[in-house]
Amino acid sequence: MSPSRRLVLAVALLLTGPSLAAAQGKTVMDVIKGEPQFSTLAAAIEAAGLAAALSGADEVTVLAPTNEAFAALPAGALENLLKPENRGQLSAVLQHHVIAGRLGRDDIKKRRELTPLSGKSLSVELKRGNLEIGGARLASRDRSADNGVVHTSGAVLLP
Repeated sequence: MSPSRRLVLAVALLLTGPSLAAAQGKTVMDVIKGEPQFSTLAAAIEAAGLAAALSGADEVTVLAPTNEAFAALPAGALENLLKPENRGQLSAVLQHHVIAGRLGRDDIKKRRELTPLSGKSLSVELKRGNLEIGGARLASRDRSADNGVVHTSGAVLLP
């Protein structure tokens, strides 16, 4: 294959990458489970009984905290949330990371605030070129799924 043909193919793959991933039948929950940096989030979603909601047909945008973001919580906070008797609190925290509808990074930049399923508004700010939601910095890459978008969040957002 000629170098120019390889370049055209590479550009085409970059431009269609997210839609190709979505075309493979991945849900938001599949994306979260498929990335090691979200293993704590995946376990929390399972513990709260919310996996089916993130695997359904309704489109959602998830601000997905990394394992490091969960580790930055005060000592014992995550363990406390994961206790069966605190399932309601865990669910509330997780719902504070989910917005109804599909919002890519460019869609989010156009807003001043977002209202997650928790009902409590989150501010949207662009600080020195970095997009922050509720004070949590988002990574620059969107991960597309059939039923929404996953954004990497640098912090756990508490309602």
